[in-house]
Amino acid sequence: MAYKLNGAKFPTLEELVEALYPLYADKMSEEEFKKYAEENAEQS
Repeated sequence: MAYKLNGAKFPTLEELVEALYPLYADKMSEEEFKKYAEENAEQS
């Protein structure tokens, strides 16, 4: 199952978090971002 967030598509949620977390690092912790990604990423 692929995950898509902010127009970027990744094969796994872990890869999405690893790639996009630096963009959110000043706004939330990595755990908070992981939860945000789980709740907001489109699954396909």
